[in-house]
Amino acid sequence: MNARGALLRSIALAAVGLLSSGLAGCGDLLQEPDTGIATLVTVTVVSGDGQTGVPGSALAEPLRVRVASLVGGSTERLWVEWVVIDGSGKVEPRNSFTDADGIAEVTWILGPEKRQRVVAVFAGESETFEADLCEVCPLEN
Repeated sequence: MNARGALLRSIALAAVGLLSSGLAGCGDLLQEPDTGIATLVTVTVVSGDGQTGVPGSALAEPLRVRVASLVGGSTERLWVEWVVIDGSGKVEPRNSFTDADGIAEVTWILGPEKRQRVVAVFAGESETFEADLCEVCPLEN
């Protein structure tokens, strides 16, 4: 290989390295906004825990958590991740932003397993929700 070919090969390899390292850092298309409160928060259940539902159906109430700052910062537009940890159900959406009151919510669709749990996570803090199955749930008045 001549000097020019070696130079072009080096440039091409460097470009591939830069592109692959840049793509690896992209992650999700939606990114958490820079809020300035990375660690001093609490996550608490607002509603939706302990519900009963039919397998394959959404629970009657959404799962809701509140993210609160321990230092008085804003908790609007924080990215909360929701993960099914027991059962094969799903949450929609998988991630949600907090509103002006620091509340994030999702819909939980239950799987067929007896044990059903979902965890909401933000900045290393988390809360767990549980649900039970019923074959035919009673109608509420």
